[in-house]
Amino acid sequence: LFIPLWLINQQQPAKQVELKATLANLEKVLAVEETPKAKLEIELRQLKAETEAARAVYPSTTQAPEIMDSLLELAKQNDIKITSTKVSTSKPAKALGPTLTIELGLAGQVPKFQNSMLALDDKLPTSQIKQVSFTIAVKEGEEDTASITIDILCYEGSN
Repeated sequence: LFIPLWLINQQQPAKQVELKATLANLEKVLAVEETPKAKLEIELRQLKAETEAARAVYPSTTQAPEIMDSLLELAKQNDIKITSTKVSTSKPAKALGPTLTIELGLAGQVPKFQNSMLALDDKLPTSQIKQVSFTIAVKEGEEDTASITIDILCYEGSN
């Protein structure tokens, strides 16, 4: 009886070291809450959500009629008449996406033109006024005129 107990006692420290190493490895595996694949999937979902949010801000070039309607509404709110329009699309070399260029001819009063241009940030946050020229009426009864060129950064694709 003494000899088998002595053999077991002699093998016990080596077996304990082996079991402790196995336990440490299992604790490391269990300590990792997310697998790399799960973490990447979460990041991908976040990027898709951010892309959709950006698309909500950036119009598509196919939305030119809706953009013109909002510009007409803005002019009407500021008591301005739109006398001419021209819409074109381009893809500048260093731009992130296509650019919608709108040229407007306006008639009204200069302060109202300015109010209308200041309101562009709210209506079209991706717009930039490229060029503005005012002509002040000389004769009584004539209206001031302006020509404005607006660039609107868009995203590629359609809604």
